[in-house]
Amino acid sequence: MCLLHRPTHVALAIALVLLGRCGGTGQVSLAKLATNQDAYLGKQVSTRGTVEAQSNPNGSRYYVLADAEQDLVILVPNGTARRFAGHEVAVRGRFGFDPHVGRLIRITQISARR
Repeated sequence: MCLLHRPTHVALAIALVLLGRCGGTGQVSLAKLATNQDAYLGKQVSTRGTVEAQSNPNGSRYYVLADAEQDLVILVPNGTARRFAGHEVAVRGRFGFDPHVGRLIRITQISARR
């Protein structure tokens, strides 16, 4: 007898398929986020890079995630990103775009790469 003939197994299989479709997009390079940003807007993404400090014209600091090709995405909130300045990290968060500042990730998880 096929396990999918049992109603509870069918419901579980459907739930797993639906959960796989919503949520995240898996590991995405910064280059892919830069070249195809519309595809990722509002989605959870996981990516990697180096946290770099940048300065606004008024002297305030913000933090970006950069790769070797200098593809950049702003990390928010500042306080979370600041602790990792100068380090390679793995980041998970919601990808977005602000017309005043550009591409950004709202951090839900960040950790130093070893």
